[in-house]
Amino acid sequence: MSDIDNISKADKSRINRLNNIDSAFVMLFLVNTFHTEQVQTFPKELILAICWEESFFQNIPQQGGPAVGYGQLEVSGRRIANQHLTGNPVAGEGVFNSANVLSSRDRSINCVSHCLAGLFERLGSQSAALNGYAGVKQRPANAPIPGKWKDCAEALQGVLASGTAFNPIAFEDALRKARDFERSGPVYDHIHNSLWPLVDVLQGLVSQVQLGSQGSQVMMVQESMNRFQSFESTNGLASLPLTIDGQFGPKTHSRVKEFQARNRLTQDGVVGPMTRGAIKAKANALALA
Repeated sequence: MSDIDNISKADKSRINRLNNIDSAFVMLFLVNTFHTEQVQTFPKELILAICWEESFFQNIPQQGGPAVGYGQLEVSGRRIANQHLTGNPVAGEGVFNSANVLSSRDRSINCVSHCLAGLFERLGSQSAALNGYAGVKQRPANAPIPGKWKDCAEALQGVLASGTAFNPIAFEDALRKARDFERSGPVYDHIHNSLWPLVDVLQGLVSQVQLGSQGSQVMMVQESMNRFQSFESTNGLASLPLTIDGQFGPKTHSRVKEFQARNRLTQDGVVGPMTRGAIKAKANALALA
């Protein structure tokens, strides 16, 4: 019996609607590469905020509605995007038609980029363009949404300022400013695991960490220990999850020693080359399971 069989119908239904979340790593790549228009006015973090609020990083059709893609653009928005792309003020959807957007993550992001740029050129400011994108004029109840996008973008800028540093908790807290989601439980686990596939997380684990170490490398180890426990636990006596805080303290030290014991490694609590290799091998095995 899978884990999803053991949860409530409400949670199962929500998880099923969130089956297509793309990871933070994928979204950062897509936005860095295919958000090509007015990038100073609409920084990458703002595109991430919009794509999270609109679709939870899913390039999907709107449930019960006409919009599609990461940015959930309707026909009018896709027309604006294509008009900006082609320079033809009376063009239709063109390459940004529904089928093309849904078939290409690259095109979906590029459609958001061109739509925002087109709105900016027509309306003259970032705020007006964001209000136009959110459909505030047609739906006044949407008025708070652009402010949430901006708050999320500002928070993401702080998280991403350190480049490749891994801080999932801060990243997720930033996303919640655009669109809230659970902080614990099976739905949260599903979202968190989708945002941070362990095999991708561990590409950044390259240095030795041990008691007293701090930073993103420690977070990767803590994330790994928690993820392994969730897969392996079969009783109610499992250790509590580690706090992902980047502090290699006694609890993290103890959990690493437990991992080393289970994998026939020297039980010194140090994540050196052998333990690092074992962590990555286990993550790869779980990804293929």
